[in-house]
Amino acid sequence: MFSWITSRTLRRRNAQKIYGSIVALSRTPALYSDYGVPDTVEGRFEILVLHMFAALERYGFENGSQRKIKQDLVNLFFADMDTTSRELGVGDMKVPKQMRMLAAVFEERIAAYKKAFKNPDMKMLSNEFEQNIFIGNDASHERAKQLVCYAQTLRTKLADISIDVFMSDEFESMRDLWTKRQGQ
Repeated sequence: MFSWITSRTLRRRNAQKIYGSIVALSRTPALYSDYGVPDTVEGRFEILVLHMFAALERYGFENGSQRKIKQDLVNLFFADMDTTSRELGVGDMKVPKQMRMLAAVFEERIAAYKKAFKNPDMKMLSNEFEQNIFIGNDASHERAKQLVCYAQTLRTKLADISIDVFMSDEFESMRDLWTKRQGQ
């Protein structure tokens, strides 16, 4: 009779594990040291959004209840952004405005990444990275191209792994392999 409560609780617990994996992947040191992503609040936000896009896209391949995890992931992302905003000193009265702005940026990036990945030459994605991640960086064009390679690898790897692996400790060991720059 109350099995829907148990299944929803299990789904949310799984979403928390997956979100933890997404955050861990976005905090991989190689992204900041090798790829040159700015280690700033903005840089970390942009990389987290990129990883959220890849994970949400991955869950688009699933059927049934697994698809509901997409909404759970988005809810966790925004709850995390709310907490982070408060920790960074955004006042209680300003948090709702901050969250609306972050939601608009999130939606804009997700739409831009969807459109860019449909473009076979990846120039559009490289331009997105230059404009949003590597702002004012002298080597932004090269860095953006390297990050495009990483993003393509990330999408491919996420598409190839099962949901169970994504929620397991095995995922933690796999993620380090993906962040190695091509040619290293």
